Amino acid sequence: VIDVEGGNAVLFVSPTHESLLMDTGNVGAVAAPRDAGRIVDAMKDAGVQRIDHLITTHWHGDHFGGMAELASRVPIGEFIDHGPNIQPGEVADAFLRDTYPKLYANAKHTVAKPGDKIPMAGLDVRVLISAGKTIQTPLPGAGKPNPYCADFKAGDNNAEDPQSVGIHVAFGRFRAIHLGDVTRNKEFELMCPMAKAYGAALVV
Repeated sequence: VIDVEGGNAVLFVSPTHESLLMDTGNVGAVAAPRDAGRIVDAMKDAGVQRIDHLITTHWHGDHFGGMAELASRVPIGEFIDHGPNIQPGEVADAFLRDTYPKLYANAKHTVAKPGDKIPMAGLDVRVLISAGKTIQTPLPGAGKPNPYCADFKAGDNNAEDPQSVGIHVAFGRFRAIHLGDVTRNKEFELMCPMAKAYGAALVV
């Protein structure tokens, strides 16, 4: 988990040194180079020289802000996102129009769908939620009624947070869930009336 000071950046590395990065930190002339630099430092600590899969959870500046700077420093094999921005904003819209297509032009670009599997040798990486839609079939070991659903109280949603790409990572007996900025209403859809994933540490 990389400190990008209020945004998000989490690096997963497989036993075969394949890499998956969730988000790239903050936008800005100071923040983007700082956050990209911290990601590169974490990569060096982990013994990887490229990002095989980059997931941008959603189009808020504290989640995609360091992407262009990072791409200028290390190779990125695949760019993964939930699709178009649905919360109009000058910074995000300009990035998606002018910068992002150039970054993935010579790489792979994937719009994630619930149920997709991201190939990483030794890890089982599944997309749980993307573009506001959740998986419908529980992962192996899940699917039991969730007793906490009865006390659920709906919260507020903005436009982009509920669109976040969220994943479940399994390695042996280890489980982790990273849901970007998915809101409680979407978490409810994922976990109620029966949990579609189980036994996972929540990466925040």
